[in-house]
Amino acid sequence: MISIESGNSIGMTLSPSSSTIESMCSSTSSISEKKIDGQQSSHFHRPRRRKRTISKGNHYFGHLMNIISDLMLMIQKECKTYSQNVNTEALQIIAAGVAGMLLLPSCYTTGLIMTSPTIASVWDGPMIPLGCFSVAVLLKLEKRSRDYPLSQVGSLLLTVGGSLIVLMADFIHGNDHKTVTEKEAGMSHMQFVQGNIVLSGVVASYSATSLLQKQLTHYPPITLTGYMFAIGFIGCFISLSLDSILLGGSLTGCTLGQAFYQLHLALTTSPTFQYGLLYSAYFVGGACFSIGSYASSHLESSVITLFAACQPPMTAVLEWIWEGKGFGWKKVLGMCCVCCGMCGFTYIKRLESHHKHDKVRV
Repeated sequence: MISIESGNSIGMTLSPSSSTIESMCSSTSSISEKKIDGQQSSHFHRPRRRKRTISKGNHYFGHLMNIISDLMLMIQKECKTYSQNVNTEALQIIAAGVAGMLLLPSCYTTGLIMTSPTIASVWDGPMIPLGCFSVAVLLKLEKRSRDYPLSQVGSLLLTVGGSLIVLMADFIHGNDHKTVTEKEAGMSHMQFVQGNIVLSGVVASYSATSLLQKQLTHYPPITLTGYMFAIGFIGCFISLSLDSILLGGSLTGCTLGQAFYQLHLALTTSPTFQYGLLYSAYFVGGACFSIGSYASSHLESSVITLFAACQPPMTAVLEWIWEGKGFGWKKVLGMCCVCCGMCGFTYIKRLESHHKHDKVRV
């Protein structure tokens, strides 16, 4: 009550309190300044850390890696823009023509010269469906059967094995085995290995042609075959020209001028060559690839190439018709294996196609 009534006493008591507050602030500021000065002085007395020096080699290596990464990005962008402008169908047609009309006959003829007709027939017939199915599955162009995987592979192997039995029946039987072994006795081991490597190109080129024809089913079969023939002719002409100019005919065995002269001489003097050329052009080349192109629009490539295993049984039937040569139990067994294997493989493919259509409808 006394402090409230006497206002002078309150003013007198407040004035000393303000001075004490100012003195306290000044003392705390001086203390903080001393602490800062002490920290700075202690900081300056600490030993300095050495900066990490980057060597010139590491610097140049990092700079080089940056340049390489920039170049890779530029190449990737250019490839993307180039792929958008390129006609992929034209490239597929060119690849089909090179594989079917240039590499396929070249590999077969060269391998036939380096090995024997029996070995060439093994690569040209039974091995083609096996190779095509393997390549189609690896490239994910076709899928193995989910419900019957072992039956599918087993039927394929049964077809290939039966075709080999029919093909090798005469080779194993009696006098034919003796003549073939005498012929192959003079063949060097290296030439035999090289011939088989070349003949493996028959399987690769035939499989590539069949798979590419499957991608080009919207073209008419005869039109696509005509394009392939033209590309194969241009490829043969270019290969002969390069061999005659650069290698002097050492690769093909003759120069371009000699090849045209031999062709003209054979056409004018040999009727057998004329008939053989017509048969090869119309039936072996034109009809075969046209039928393959037409079948590609309805069947898968592995089913189409499966019929290549029928070549030895069909040859045995033609020998029986024209030459009167008997079959024998080995050929009959092989034919039965081929028929059973083809029926099983195509039946499994048909079931898979029905399952796909049912899923699409659902």
